[in-house]
Amino acid sequence: MMLQLNSTKITFFLRLLKLLNFLYPKGNVHRFEETIKLIARQTLNLTDKSSKFVYYGITHKPWYESDDYNILKFVSDTLKKGFTDIEDECMAYFSPGHSVHSIVPKHKPSEIFGESFKDKDESWKYNLIWTQGKFTEAALSLFPKTVNIVTKLKPFIYPLAGEVAFLVMEPGVVIPPHADSEINLSLNCHFGIKTPEGCGIKVGGETRSWTRGEILCFDNSFTHEAWNKGQEKRVVLMLDLYHPELTKIEQTLLKLALTDFNLLGIEGGYNQIQDSQYLNQLLKIFQ
Repeated sequence: MMLQLNSTKITFFLRLLKLLNFLYPKGNVHRFEETIKLIARQTLNLTDKSSKFVYYGITHKPWYESDDYNILKFVSDTLKKGFTDIEDECMAYFSPGHSVHSIVPKHKPSEIFGESFKDKDESWKYNLIWTQGKFTEAALSLFPKTVNIVTKLKPFIYPLAGEVAFLVMEPGVVIPPHADSEINLSLNCHFGIKTPEGCGIKVGGETRSWTRGEILCFDNSFTHEAWNKGQEKRVVLMLDLYHPELTKIEQTLLKLALTDFNLLGIEGGYNQIQDSQYLNQLLKIFQ
């Protein structure tokens, strides 16, 4: 089905961009406009087989250091201050012989463990704390102190497809090279909870290891892989964060463009842009 532009919404959106450019010259609204044009042109270029898009004017590299950005430093400091509470709740839950009923006596397991809190498989457990802009029922019941700590970081969590989760990797697991995103709008932050020897992660050709009570931040639009060649499970708290160089205005515009306005004509990913006529219209609008 051909994607149609909503002229009223687009007109409003364009006026909003002009107003924001005038009122907030340091809001970098021009980067947002350039990115839309770049994505549309790249998608229309049939000779370009790449599915990755780079947001205009911001850093694009595999690894990011917490000391380089105030936002990442705040995230790191907040998690470090709450480390004991996070570790206690996490390890109590993942310890052998743990019983769901011992922590949540008023709930049945079927009410706690649904699609919002589900292990992907026995060796790679992905336990959601936050998804689709809110905390999961399971997290509120099982990890209340962790929820309180993560609440302080809500302004920095990537809302479009961002998640917060405890990731558990059993010994012997190897996650093959892959990329989780097609654009560098967010960073993946891993906070070490249980970090045995023999574990590692490679992003963009550079290998690093997790450290208990420390964060690792990387751009998951780069190809990355991970492994646990040790004798114990590895546990981290994962958070999807906005790229630290995006302004608040850019974050708001991205949310509007990708959700409320469907400005790119997509549902769930940039690689789903199909309609060339729609994209040609976008380019004309942003001339």
